[in-house]
Amino acid sequence: MNFGRDDVVRIRSALDALVSILCVVRAFAPEYNFDSAAEESIRRLLETVRDTLKLTMDKIGSGKLEGVKNTEVKSVDFSGVLFITVSSSARKRLLDLGVDARFVVVTGGPLDVGDVKILNPGISEGALETVRRKVEGVWREIERKALGARRILILAEAGNRGDLMVSERVGEIERRTGVKAFVKTFSSLRDLSPEFFEEFLGDAGV
Repeated sequence: MNFGRDDVVRIRSALDALVSILCVVRAFAPEYNFDSAAEESIRRLLETVRDTLKLTMDKIGSGKLEGVKNTEVKSVDFSGVLFITVSSSARKRLLDLGVDARFVVVTGGPLDVGDVKILNPGISEGALETVRRKVEGVWREIERKALGARRILILAEAGNRGDLMVSERVGEIERRTGVKAFVKTFSSLRDLSPEFFEEFLGDAGV
């Protein structure tokens, strides 16, 4: 392996992003009740770390998720399905499985400002207005991407209140898009495998 200067530069950039995440986290200690702006900042910084290290990780053979094989990925037909998830990590997993990025929406949190306030009772009015604009933008993205979908699948992580709140909006999602929507619950990212989707997506009634 030719581990060189470019790799060192990428690692240093990733470390800078991780330090920035640490600063955000410390600002909300000890309860860690992050507001939506902080969550978005952490999400973007984590994506920076991922994207920055990708070439180096690929070089050392650690860039692929364990257990995902090309033959398995090709066996699942994701066409016509719009995926909605709260987590950018779940989005990454979906892309690794072969889902088209144009058919994935990451909400980053609940789809209703009232739900956000329930999760973060101490959120300021100024921050809440920022959240309101973000939520409206996510709804526009869902409505736009749903134009090319035959069905919508909301992925909810078990035990996650934010995910539960999004899944409870399944009826509103159907009304606003005119597309049939379903909820599928998973316990960890490892669950999001070809087998997880194969039977579900192959059901003609779904």
